[in-house]
Amino acid sequence: LLSRRQRQMCIRDSDKGGPMNTVFIADDELIIRQGIKCIIDWEQLGFEIIGEASNGVDALNFILNKQPDLVLMDIRMPKMLGLDVVEAARNKGFNGKVIILSGYTDFKYAQAAIKNGVDYYLTKPIDEDELYETVDSIRSQISKEAEDKETLSTYRDKAKSMILFDILTGTSTINNICLLYTSPSPRD
Repeated sequence: LLSRRQRQMCIRDSDKGGPMNTVFIADDELIIRQGIKCIIDWEQLGFEIIGEASNGVDALNFILNKQPDLVLMDIRMPKMLGLDVVEAARNKGFNGKVIILSGYTDFKYAQAAIKNGVDYYLTKPIDEDELYETVDSIRSQISKEAEDKETLSTYRDKAKSMILFDILTGTSTINNICLLYTSPSPRD
């Protein structure tokens, strides 16, 4: 008998729409990496697995070079601990989402994960429903952030066009515009 999630994996969504998000998996255990790849239908959730690593140093190099949208990282890895990888990646500008996978329920690990900008902390053994819901939530966050970024860009473009129009039509001068940005607001 197949679980609910496994049945869903058999049904392919033919209309993916838009570019796929990318996911990277880092765990020192091959069987865990293979299991993560198979436990949920990544494509259905809008993700493409672009790589994997079995140690922290390789994971950090991959993250910095490929900038995946989502990283699933084991907390204990050879050569470099998972939390150290996340901290180093964040310090070098990585802004992707991170899920830490841990066999430890110790609050100190969770606290350190939060301090290092980890988005979710899941304990092993991995519950497929919890992983599915977590990845789906991250997909929604990524989508909303992309929408917000597009909206902000649209408003910036409109503002630039209106300022340029005002300058070209003589209804405003560059000096007046500069005063708008340097004057204290009425609330100050």
